[in-house]
Formats: sequence, C-alpha cells, structure tokens
Amino acid sequence: MESYRIIGVESSPYAVKVRAVLRYRRLAHVWVARMPQFFDETSDVRPLLMPIVQFPSGEYRTDSTPIIRELEQAHKGRSVVPPTPGLAFVSDLIEDMADEFLTKSLFHYRFSHLHDADTASHWVMDDAHPGLSAQELEEKANAFKARQIERMPLVGCTAENAPVHESFYEELLEILGPFVATDRFLFGSRPSLADFGIFGQLRTLSRDPTAGALMHERTPRLISWTGRLDDASGVEGRWTPTSAQLDDVVASLLELAGRYYLPYLTANARAVNEGNSTFETTVNARPYSQSVFRYQAKCLSYLTGAWRALEPSARGDIAPLLDASGCTPYLDS
Repeated sequence: MESYRIIGVESSPYAVKVRAVLRYRRLAHVWVARMPQFFDETSDVRPLLMPIVQFPSGEYRTDSTPIIRELEQAHKGRSVVPPTPGLAFVSDLIEDMADEFLTKSLFHYRFSHLHDADTASHWVMDDAHPGLSAQELEEKANAFKARQIERMPLVGCTAENAPVHESFYEELLEILGPFVATDRFLFGSRPSLADFGIFGQLRTLSRDPTAGALMHERTPRLISWTGRLDDASGVEGRWTPTSAQLDDVVASLLELAGRYYLPYLTANARAVNEGNSTFETTVNARPYSQSVFRYQAKCLSYLTGAWRALEPSARGDIAPLLDASGCTPYLDS
C-alpha cells in the first residue's frame, strides 16, 4: 500500500488528530511539517484547512472528520467507528462537540491572555516557518497574533462569552479526570472517533500556558492519556456492545452536549436559516452571542439527519442516554 502524506503543524489540533488516527490504524503515512517549500504545492487546495492529506491517488483532502471517514471506506480493520449504529452516532456527536465547541475553549484561552497569545503565535509560526531569524519570527508571530485576536468576536470568543468557554473546559476536565486513570476509552478498550476528537483539542490545550496549567493542576493523568492516544498503534481492544454497558463518562459528555453544544448549534442554524448575521441564545444558563457559522449549521444538519436515519432498534438502544442528557429535543427539532 502506498503511503499518505499529512501536511500540517503540531500546533493544529486537527492535524495531530488525523495523524493519531493513521498511527492507530497502522496506515502507512509520512508527516510533513507545513514548511514554506510546501506552500506552493497546496496553494490551490480548497478549502485550505489544516491538515491537508494527500491520498495515494495523489488527490488532496482537507477537513479532519471527512478525511477520517474516507479512510474508513478505504481500509478495513482497526476501525475508529463503533460497529453498533447507535453507539456510532453517539461517538459522532461527542466528536463533533470536541471539533466545534471545545475548540472555542482552546481559542479563548489561547488569545484572551497576552502570555498565551505570545506563546501560541510563536509556536505556530516557528512550526510553519522553521529557519527564521529571531526578528523574522517575531514579526510573523505578531502579525499572526493580531489576526487571530481580531477574529475572536467572529468565533464567539468575547469577554461576555468567556464564562461559557471556561466552564465548559473545566467541566470537561472534571468529567475526564477519573476516567482516564483507567486503560479504557469511551466505547471500550479501543479508541473511537470521539476519543480522537477530544484528544486533538486536549493535546493542544495541554501545551498552552493557561489551559495547560489548569490541566496539570486538576487532571494531570489526562495529559498522560493524550500522550498514549498520540500513538496508539500498539493498542488492541474490544468495543462495548451496548449502551447499557458504557462507562458513565459517556452519559456525562452527552449531558455537556445537551447543555452547551446542541443549544449553540440550534441557535446558530436558526439564524442561518433566517438570514441573520448574528444570534443570541442561552448556553448553560448564560447569555451567549456571536456571528453565524454556516459550517456549523451543516454540522447540526448532519447530526439530525443521522439521528433520523437510525433504525428504530438502534435509536431505542441509545434513546435513554439522549433523553436523560437533554439532547433528544434538539435532535428531533
């Protein structure tokens, strides 16, 4: 089998997520740091997102979750999708929450504090442009930092929304802390797409000053867990067969989705459908507002479509979990 090429940077949660999946699945690949010599090669790729994966066919793909789903179609064995349709849906929901909402906590911590913003901007630019002089690195880091700080209101990372992003991250640490002291993953003794989605964000958060300090202080074993999942090529395990046998951590994560992520997604999608450029809603009993995101309206459409497409028996298996978590009304809407 020819190998894949992953063009990305260590500072991207989505790039390390895809790399970890390829490592776990034992698919031949090469990690290519996105250095200047590769900029021309990928300049025509759209949408230009991290990572860019070149498939053995020569074609380029972007957007981490569709890449992973395409790998599922192309290769058998060591799948990251639970074989039970209901549990596969739950994995999708948790992974989507990590990709689209936990990443807001990352962005908030990274660019709301000057020391974090300085650290992250130097990391990203040094990662993408090795060989710069100290002055050149400073100039690029400052330009990147200014651009990202300017984008903060666009992605909802404002001072008014800060309590939402911080409480979400802190609750997630509290949920995962006891769980990662075991050798289990969310859907058994082998990792799922949901595990890898959470991993990508947490690995990056752990290396940023403020968010990383919180993780070190409150859940130090979570850092070890991200290290194990970064290369799980030696992990062998089994899936949990039914929802009744899942660890309580899954129910707790779904409860987060019912209080944070799905209310956010629903308000955003409603604003997109109504042609509005911004929206206001309540997330975890706090006011929340931001500009609309069309991509995240597609996320809700995917989730509600996948929920409706489940066979009655599959929905029945996970319905108690989703009902108890408060997710069902949003998925039915």
